[in-house]
Amino acid sequence: MTSEPALARVELAPASSQGRRLSTWLALTLVVLIGVNIRAVFGVTPPLVPAISDDLSLTKTAASLLTSVPILAMAVCAPMGHALTTRLGADRSMISLMAFLGVAELSRLWIDSALPLIASAALIGGALGAISTLVPAFIAHYLPRFRGLATGVYSTSMALGVGLAAGTAQPITDQLGGWRVALGLWGGAALLLVLGLAAVRSAGAGMPERSGPAERVSLPLRERRAWFVTAVYVVPMFLGFGVIAWLPSLFIEHGIDAHTAALYLVLFQSVQLISILGLTALTDRIRGRRGVFAVVMVTSTLGTLLLTISPAGLALPGLLLAGFGIGGASSLALVKVQDEATSPEDATRLSSMSMLFSFTPAPRARS
Repeated sequence: MTSEPALARVELAPASSQGRRLSTWLALTLVVLIGVNIRAVFGVTPPLVPAISDDLSLTKTAASLLTSVPILAMAVCAPMGHALTTRLGADRSMISLMAFLGVAELSRLWIDSALPLIASAALIGGALGAISTLVPAFIAHYLPRFRGLATGVYSTSMALGVGLAAGTAQPITDQLGGWRVALGLWGGAALLLVLGLAAVRSAGAGMPERSGPAERVSLPLRERRAWFVTAVYVVPMFLGFGVIAWLPSLFIEHGIDAHTAALYLVLFQSVQLISILGLTALTDRIRGRRGVFAVVMVTSTLGTLLLTISPAGLALPGLLLAGFGIGGASSLALVKVQDEATSPEDATRLSSMSMLFSFTPAPRARS
């Protein structure tokens, strides 16, 4: 376990030897677009489940699989990101997986029965899981001096992707020809991002090709640091999914009306943006991590306790503290992956293991 960024030890080829340097703003734009694309499916699908169920005569079980299968597939396929990186390199893996994601999402334009739709959800989730493991190395390469800020921007863009997809799902369905178009349009967005990533690589600003002996493909299951990083990743992920699942019901059961309960959930999500951007950016300016981790641990624990003790009377302080802590912890977990990694390939190994154990319990927490 380290208390300082270990990526300072990562030997990446100098930017000058790779061709022209990618600007910070362009790199941040790519990070935002990746974040939006790999979370859009979780925003666009839930609002359309009733329309899809009516159109395809889905059972309740089949309808629930549309939202749970992608999360399970993310967990199962997370290790595939590192496996592909060791064979294709980081750039080719990112481009290939994003292209696969785009094609899988576009395929929904022609789906007319339940089984192919659920299968496409599994393929999309698998691609998302593999892509997610590549992002820490992507950030470490393109934004080495702003890793904390970039990680916060990435986490924020994922939330933005969920909100943007959810907010546009019904209008697109109503105006552009149904739920298939609303789902399939995100495939077009992913393929446009593929063109951008390919252009960066062709300009010589991509990640350096791997040299020397191949990194291990297996997960670091015997490494103590890997289990530590996984624990750091799992706890906020499980808390986040769990609180989102039970918070509205908890408020309603204790006499809070449905409208106010929904508003409280929005506040819980919104306050996370403050800690996601603020605390991760702070890690670019300080060497240690214990202080910021202590902040999120204390606030998330205290907030959860307040919500448990008095859901109605302590709702506002409880959800604000819990949201601040959980949001900050989830982003700091990504920073910790980069801290502990000794190479871009090692970052994908740690990410793969962390996501495997983080997303596996997520559907149960949401149910």
